Amino acid sequence: MNLRDKNTVLKSLCCVFLLGLSSCNTAKIETRLPQQKNEVYPIFSWEKVPIAFHFGKAGDLTQDEAKFITSKSNFIVLEKGHGLPTYNNTEDGIAQEAIKLKKLNPNMKVIFYWNAFLDYSMYKAHAVYESHPEWWLKTKDGNYDLKNGSIKRYDLSNPEVRKWWVETAKKEVLNGPTDGVFMDAFIQVASKDNIKLWGQEKYDAMQQGLKDLITETRQALGSEKLIVYNGIRSIPDNNTGNNFPEHTDAVMIEHFGIIKSNSKESMLKDIQEMEKAGKTGKIVVFKGWPGYAWIDKDFMAKPLTEKQQISKENITFPLASFLVGAQENSYFIYNWGYRFKHGAVDWYPEFDKPLGKPLHDMKVNGWKLKRDFEHASIWVNLETKEAKIDWK
Repeated sequence: MNLRDKNTVLKSLCCVFLLGLSSCNTAKIETRLPQQKNEVYPIFSWEKVPIAFHFGKAGDLTQDEAKFITSKSNFIVLEKGHGLPTYNNTEDGIAQEAIKLKKLNPNMKVIFYWNAFLDYSMYKAHAVYESHPEWWLKTKDGNYDLKNGSIKRYDLSNPEVRKWWVETAKKEVLNGPTDGVFMDAFIQVASKDNIKLWGQEKYDAMQQGLKDLITETRQALGSEKLIVYNGIRSIPDNNTGNNFPEHTDAVMIEHFGIIKSNSKESMLKDIQEMEKAGKTGKIVVFKGWPGYAWIDKDFMAKPLTEKQQISKENITFPLASFLVGAQENSYFIYNWGYRFKHGAVDWYPEFDKPLGKPLHDMKVNGWKLKRDFEHASIWVNLETKEAKIDWK
């Protein structure tokens, strides 16, 4: 009996057990067995700092770039617009790159970026959404809800919108060469600021729609594909942790130490949420920053070599912050944006040093954090944003 047959039997037994308590729909029971994680998750190791990649590139990856990426990690998210203009749309760009990367490293898990809230025109699927104005999200005043005055938002309370979204994900993931979907912008949907924009009734319907979208996506993809979502964010008065654990496999911490998540309170909460989510078996993707981001005009005006030097000098604090809370299946990303040109595949000496397994959980003393690995001792002061990594 193969693994799929075993899962079918287990689901059937579960249904029999639950009969009488509730109606049983096997399509809705998508539990991931422990042995499945070893097959579906990226291969994980504590040998060195576990690294993931997440970017979009103008044009396709060169063979040398693809070889480098596949030699350094088993886990990558390819962003919206990747491969353009070499390919005509994001779907084709990601699919072709997935084939290239997986040919070089059969263990590579390539994730298809598909925003769960914002309509980006560089997708083939955009043409369908564009042709259905009744799907476009509106404010309580009846105006279209547009990001930056131009990007339409999905009305997730509409089952037809969700059906179109899920069918796109299914085509690109289940019927394509990728290994999962990256569902972005959960935090934008969940923000309480939207109550003023949409009204309470619509806000509540959108929250339920988001939950339904996750469930429907899992039903469509089955248990052998990854669902990654964004994410965990700790900001004053609007903390969001691993709030969507059901039917998801991985969660991202996107803004550690920058924008609205740069206070000592926010950073500690982010690290604790990473530790908590990791202990439940979730993959956690932790994006560190060199103190600057692509939105900082002065930083972006600097020559590339200067940006790279700043990133090299500033890596210790975000890396140490990741390591003190990282669990098995936690991954570190370090750059200053989301495009290939933002240092997406820059490599640092710290990534090649032996790390080894953690010897204990994070120790917290006020704003000071400590942890020891087999080959490294970590110390972080969130109040002063200082850190040390003593490599053994």
